[in-house]
Amino acid sequence: MNLFQKVLYLFLSVKEKSLRLRLDKYLKRSAVNSTSKKIIDGASSLSLTSETQKNLDVVRLNMTELVKNAEFNPDFLIKHIKEKGYKILFIKDIQKMLNLINEEQGLILERKGFNAFILNLLTNSGIKFSSKPVFIFELSAKDFYLLLFNVYKLEGYLRKLPGYDYESQKLFRKFYKAAEKADVSQLTFEELNSLKEAVARDNEASEFVINIAKERDGAKNAALKIKDGGAEV
Repeated sequence: MNLFQKVLYLFLSVKEKSLRLRLDKYLKRSAVNSTSKKIIDGASSLSLTSETQKNLDVVRLNMTELVKNAEFNPDFLIKHIKEKGYKILFIKDIQKMLNLINEEQGLILERKGFNAFILNLLTNSGIKFSSKPVFIFELSAKDFYLLLFNVYKLEGYLRKLPGYDYESQKLFRKFYKAAEKADVSQLTFEELNSLKEAVARDNEASEFVINIAKERDGAKNAALKIKDGGAEV
């Protein structure tokens, strides 16, 4: 991972932390979603929360295995995305078009309305006002770590982790770009929970990529020391 990429992912983590702190100010209980609910009393609440944790563990396990098989080859991840049945496009200067609909390159989950209409045109998916998940990148963005970040999110989405649903992602896009100034005090309790879950999922993807990069850099440095006869035992 080059210096620019390290700074990019660090910046992502800082923004997510900033938004998460603002959420915590207004949110005192755990999330309401498809696999977890408010913890008040009863074994049912705890078991549902446990189900969410189990799915998180499965995502990390699957992604760790994928990284081992990929051997840091971006083409491996591209093939993996296609095998999952999703379109992946690399288009020159696409971010300019995505800016018009407030989107970022990478995995774009379900959209509705005008945004979906534009996305369907860009991806030759017909004239519809609802779109399916799709990967869209700049032509020059065939980067292993960038792809890994987005494949991690796809894995979480497929495991139906909270935070990847349409409403949660809509809130996340609204507040994420201005995380430092985000005012979440007017959100309902359910909206706060949904937003917090979305932030958590994005942060997990960032942390996973950063840790993989650190492990790779550490292994490479160790190999160089051994090659040079400078390793300490």
